[in-house]
Amino acid sequence: MSTEDLKLCLVTDTLCDANGVSRFIQDIAKISRQKEKAFTVITSTKKNYCQSAWNLQNIKPILAFKMPFYPELDLVIPPFLKLHKEIKKRKPDLLHISTPGMLGLSALISARILKIPVMGTYHTDFPSYLFVNTKSRWIERFTQKFEKIFYKRFEGLFIRSEMYRTQLQNRLEFQKHQVHTIPAGIDTSRFDPALRDQGVWEKYGIPASAKKALFVGRVTKEKNIGFLLDLWIERYQEGSREWLVLIGSGAYYNQKEKYVQYNIRFLGHQEGKTLSTLYASADLFIFPSNTDTLGQVVIEAMASALPVLVSDIGGPQSIVNKSFFNGYVLAANQQRVWKEALNTLFSDDRKLKAMAKSALLASNELTIEKSFELFWQAQHALAMEQRGC
Repeated sequence: MSTEDLKLCLVTDTLCDANGVSRFIQDIAKISRQKEKAFTVITSTKKNYCQSAWNLQNIKPILAFKMPFYPELDLVIPPFLKLHKEIKKRKPDLLHISTPGMLGLSALISARILKIPVMGTYHTDFPSYLFVNTKSRWIERFTQKFEKIFYKRFEGLFIRSEMYRTQLQNRLEFQKHQVHTIPAGIDTSRFDPALRDQGVWEKYGIPASAKKALFVGRVTKEKNIGFLLDLWIERYQEGSREWLVLIGSGAYYNQKEKYVQYNIRFLGHQEGKTLSTLYASADLFIFPSNTDTLGQVVIEAMASALPVLVSDIGGPQSIVNKSFFNGYVLAANQQRVWKEALNTLFSDDRKLKAMAKSALLASNELTIEKSFELFWQAQHALAMEQRGC
């Protein structure tokens, strides 16, 4: 079987959500259509932040409700027989499950019945997310146990960053050869520093001439937004007058009026050219999350020529390229360290511009085309291994 003959189904709970995982899966589905690969993505959702295409199949769920402690995601009860019929019709060489929800569990059962090898991707560190939101070690341990049981039937696992390799091999009891890395990549054509337009800020009450730090993602606890807001308020009280702009939905958005006086603006969900223009019109990107396995928004910022500030815990640090010097990896939750980095960049235009150019250069290495090609080759190698070839 050549790579051209490989047939692959990917099942995911997160295809039509406003997050990086959803965008990544939609992007690789788009590339697969361009390359005429037999690749189908199957989901079951009532959400609608997604494209329509022949290789994106949405099976209407029987029931959908918000995930406890993580309301930005839905838990769905899919119609098992319809899902099973869809997988059987496709006759895939491999079934790839990208999320450990009820849809993933149903797909796993279907694969067992049909005797199809199963692979998966560990996109989201759910135990860490749930601990941050609940502060309950019991919930964290329970989630870890569930994941261990869920992934036990998988032939192998893909990860988004090498930072998680040892941790997941130990926690989920995979052998080293069973864990593979999907290289980071985005559709860089959607982001362009040429879109920079300082007039875009006027409707948000932000001076065009002011320096701006941008955050994109869910404005929630697990993204460490509390730390970011406290950091900005302290800087403001010390006399700094730069602006913090947060794009995304979540609990903190509902409290946005509390922060207006500190030069903080919440813009809510944005997409398309509007989002790309906002990226290009900021001065730097700040992402203090300690729970992300990759942080696709960091690459989007780099492709928009923004220097990036990220935490030294989690996957985003792997994107900051020391040889390019496109940003800073900073000690998690250390306000003094983050303030010093911000003050350095905001007070030195030459350094800010040099790092902006470096960020753009570094992003050229992180295309979705490269990511998909290596992903497809790895799937083909695994399919051949399962056939004993």
